[in-house]
Amino acid sequence: MTTQTLNLSLETVAALSDYHDEPAWMRAARRAAWEQYVALPLPDAKEEAWRRTPPGRFPLETARIKLAHKPVDDLSELPPCWHQTMAPESQVAGSLVHCDGRLAYRAAQPRLEAQGVVFADLHAALREHSELIRRHWMRGEIARPDFNKFTALHAALWTSGTFVYAPAGARVERPLQTLTAYNGEGGAGLHHTLLIAEAGSRVTLLQDRISQEAGPELNADVVEIYAEAGAWVRYVSLQHWGEQRYAVSVQEAHLQRDANLVWVNAALGSRVSKEFLRSNLIAPGARALMHGFTFAHAGQQLDQSTYQHHQAPETFSDLLYRNVLRDAARTVFYGMIRVEPGAQGTEGYQANHNLLLVPPGVEVKPRAHAIPGLEIWANDVRCSHGATVSRLDPEQLFYLQARGLPRPQAESLIVEGFLRPIVERVPLAKLRERLGEEIGRRFWEKG
Repeated sequence: MTTQTLNLSLETVAALSDYHDEPAWMRAARRAAWEQYVALPLPDAKEEAWRRTPPGRFPLETARIKLAHKPVDDLSELPPCWHQTMAPESQVAGSLVHCDGRLAYRAAQPRLEAQGVVFADLHAALREHSELIRRHWMRGEIARPDFNKFTALHAALWTSGTFVYAPAGARVERPLQTLTAYNGEGGAGLHHTLLIAEAGSRVTLLQDRISQEAGPELNADVVEIYAEAGAWVRYVSLQHWGEQRYAVSVQEAHLQRDANLVWVNAALGSRVSKEFLRSNLIAPGARALMHGFTFAHAGQQLDQSTYQHHQAPETFSDLLYRNVLRDAARTVFYGMIRVEPGAQGTEGYQANHNLLLVPPGVEVKPRAHAIPGLEIWANDVRCSHGATVSRLDPEQLFYLQARGLPRPQAESLIVEGFLRPIVERVPLAKLRERLGEEIGRRFWEKG
């Protein structure tokens, strides 16, 4: 198959707009973002958010966009390691697959359209829902073009996208699932996800990412979630990037009055990744649960910055992140709960726990940095934060070994139990089973 390679340039910005026949406002937005990209320097390595993961490690200079894939009629036509990460189509309301920057597969139940739900490729959605998308496009605190050089690049050159729109009162009973994949030829990943849940609607989106590049590749994706009054959104983000992908991900949710968000984030892949994950609780009654885990091995570095922003009274957020590290892996958790002066009655909780797997006699050890924080400007709140970094509990090991389990199996069971509270948040038993299998492989394989 012929692969089309595009450089990061103003000419490519125009070419993408022409290829997708984009509306005038998107063309202008792309051009403005490109100007910001050119003007913005890399983030300062001395900034708190970047000083443990230097931005210079991300291969901006060599990044190229490669478009190669064509649509298929059935998921089985995709490489097995791609479609096998997805849930069976009988268990979901729709499936959307993007390969190498292009739409490859789409299927959706007729009931979605009957309710007015839109589940589509973002390029296609621009033609039919231009004004709706325009009202929400990259208007967040961090999901905006000028947040940093990577978001500016994304805004100028995004090449594939997922659009979910649930109109007021719509109930999507089964999850929607998407897969973003890149084959062995690699290419920069610039996928955009936009989810809009209107008042009283309910929707679940499962989003997975996978790649097979042979050399260093850049990824700069953005996720935007808008939950209006009384909406209920569950968003599951799974990251299985290849060992040569260097990823920057900006994900932001906006919650209006009485909106509920359950957000599960699992980061297992990439060589180096930097994630910004933010919930904005804008109106009274908004609630956000942010749960996530990583299992880093070999020389991986996974860096996560989380932000729970309480802007209104009587809001609630609860964050729990758990990391497992082995070999020479490194994780960074930098979390913040901010409560604005008018946000009385806020409840905000944040916890990060890290488990280090260090076999006896090994000189190279993993490292976990855990930095939780609070900024409270109201006087009637209940907020707490905490973090732990520890090795396997010898008493737990002794208990299991005393019952006949060899040490490796005892350690594996402890790791599985440590991550289980997060994994259980993932809907569909098949996906939980696959995550459990991957955790097991991470434990047993050599780093």
